Amino acid sequence: MKKFKKMLEQSPLRGFVQSCLSLTASAVLGFIVIEPVNAASLHTGFASYAITDLGQTHTYGMNNLGQVLVAQNGVGWIWDNGQMTEVKDSTWAYQMNSSGQVVGRYLSENWTDNAYVWKDGKRTDLGYFGGISSLASDINESGQIVGRFVISQEKWFPFLWKDGEMINLGTLGYDAAAAQGINNQGQVVGYSGLALHITHAFQWENGKMIDLGTLPGFNGSTAYDINDFGQAIGYSSNNITKQSHATLWSSGQVTDLGTLGGNQSAAVAINNKGQVVGFDTTTGNGGLNHGFIWEDGQMADVNSLIAADSGWFLQQVTGINDRGQMVGVGINSATGKKHGFMLNPICGSSQRNPLLPDNFEDGWHSFKNVASSHWFDPPAAAGFTFKIGDAAASSSGGSGGTGDGCIVNKSPIAVTPNPTEPSLFTKILSLPSGIDADELFTILVGGKEIGKFKPNQVVDFVALLGYGVSEFSVTGIDAAIDPKNPLAFPIKLESNQDKFSFKMRAIDGAEAVPEPSEIAGIVTAAAFFAGLLLKRKRKLEDDSAIEIASFQTKS
Repeated sequence: MKKFKKMLEQSPLRGFVQSCLSLTASAVLGFIVIEPVNAASLHTGFASYAITDLGQTHTYGMNNLGQVLVAQNGVGWIWDNGQMTEVKDSTWAYQMNSSGQVVGRYLSENWTDNAYVWKDGKRTDLGYFGGISSLASDINESGQIVGRFVISQEKWFPFLWKDGEMINLGTLGYDAAAAQGINNQGQVVGYSGLALHITHAFQWENGKMIDLGTLPGFNGSTAYDINDFGQAIGYSSNNITKQSHATLWSSGQVTDLGTLGGNQSAAVAINNKGQVVGFDTTTGNGGLNHGFIWEDGQMADVNSLIAADSGWFLQQVTGINDRGQMVGVGINSATGKKHGFMLNPICGSSQRNPLLPDNFEDGWHSFKNVASSHWFDPPAAAGFTFKIGDAAASSSGGSGGTGDGCIVNKSPIAVTPNPTEPSLFTKILSLPSGIDADELFTILVGGKEIGKFKPNQVVDFVALLGYGVSEFSVTGIDAAIDPKNPLAFPIKLESNQDKFSFKMRAIDGAEAVPEPSEIAGIVTAAAFFAGLLLKRKRKLEDDSAIEIASFQTKS
């Protein structure tokens, strides 16, 4: 390689070859000219989901343990891994925290709504604040509760209940307001009247209520939920055009989350990963609602993220927790009726839900008999090396470790018992977004850099080198990576086998030694460019001869 480089430097065609290399890299390989992007600005693909039938129920909220609140036969229930626990003496149960505290409203004997908190079979009434009725909408992990209390049919107010006391949060000017969400920082969101028939979303914190405003072109808004980073969601509406768009309020900015093609989208829940869920129609003419998920600037119909033959039509997503599990309501074709459902992300189907190593031994993290074209997550520092392990001989054995909240896809995969060729990495289908400061990663094969790549760029080893590789490295990770974080550096890989085994380890600074096959690839590349050089040289000689002959003829 050094000899080839020296020959290139001494050649008068050096400029041409360098231009050729640059053109080939940027136009064909696509990794030289790259505009830096901000972390977490690229979307690397939605997860696929497995669906669980919660029966003929209506779902409301859920907590980070995967417990779901459902309504059935006029009573609130807690669904927990297939077991149902009645929230006794309740009518509606809206939300619960990880301590098992449930809030909602119950209908008393005089047909009055009453806000309550329930735990371990005991209901505690929160009162009316001197009014005629109340309801509780949300509760945080500290047991702080928000909702509304009603003074009359024309006047209702938002409340915060903490330390056994109900606090009136006030309004933005008109006495028709309600608190609908609270985070673990004590920030509250909801809606308040500005004037008759004009309602805006608000955020309340430390005794102060602020108007969150609306999207441009809309005259009303409502906020339903807020995460621990102060990101609030809901919708902006226009009472003249009868349209609404799901809306995100964050750091003083108002963002239109878009629609699924319809004009009635609304966001109802957000988790601490910034994933937003809700519902929308798919046409401007109304029709049935479709549940959606929004993340990293992209919205997807959740019906496109489940198996096509599932027999479900998912109409609303009503909740999402920090594990990425979703709950909602849809039509189950087995009964033709509305059922509650839970969606669990399938491990390895997205950057947020990668497959984790099966084992750690002698400095290597091992992934055994894992499916190709999935996301895998090794802990790393400034870089790491992947290396093919024992060939996958059968579908039994390991299948990768599960991340938080995701489940392993149990669908059978055809595996060749004795593959005719060894397992190789054929592609890096995607590098992670939101990990690195400049979103650029250096890929090395045999210790040699083959390019710098960003998320969503495919590193096709076969196209670049002419063959798959048994080992490669990723370096240039600018951000500090916590090796204990199970989501430290997910990466999506493809192999030439349906299932394969590999291992990885953090780069310890030792110089990588090229494998024989990789050296052969480098030599092949050198020969290729040398061929280009010769071909160009001959063409220049021919062109020169033609020019001389032409000049002599004219003379």
